[in-house]
Amino acid sequence: MATMEDDEGPQLVHIATLGETPLPTALDGVAVILRLPQDTNPATAKLVDWITLCASEQCALITASLAEDGEDLPPNGVDGFVSFDMAADQALRDDFPDMQILAAGLSSRDQAMQAGERGADALFFGDLRAASAAEMRASVDDDLAEWWVEMMEVPCIVPVASAKEDPDYAPEFIAVPLG
Repeated sequence: MATMEDDEGPQLVHIATLGETPLPTALDGVAVILRLPQDTNPATAKLVDWITLCASEQCALITASLAEDGEDLPPNGVDGFVSFDMAADQALRDDFPDMQILAAGLSSRDQAMQAGERGADALFFGDLRAASAAEMRASVDDDLAEWWVEMMEVPCIVPVASAKEDPDYAPEFIAVPLG
């Protein structure tokens, strides 16, 4: 994902769910976090179309497995993946040095710092596995995210209600569901 200058405001990240979110014709964000439900077949859900769209729009495609029992390696053609357990995924940093790894499922300063130390390229504050966008936004610990923005260099992503929303603590990225 691209980085930003301090005065630009947050960059836009889209959130979509494979097999549920309609494929748009264009993207205006710097990345798409594509949630992969456990019971969705990537071929019939047209994962290749998402990969093609993101490549043509110069938008990073980051996959997030929604499986609770483990995490899957990212499919070929994507730019990165969401790690819900950076301790377990730390070895992937060596195996896939060019992949973007977003740490998620962080509920404390200690977990956030450990994820950053283990090589996360960005931290997602909020529950990516939430059933709805409203639940995802409600799960954000704004105090933790604000502390992270003020104290750490690794960028963070915060889900918000609309692309026009800019939290007071100025996260580097905001995430808005597509569709």
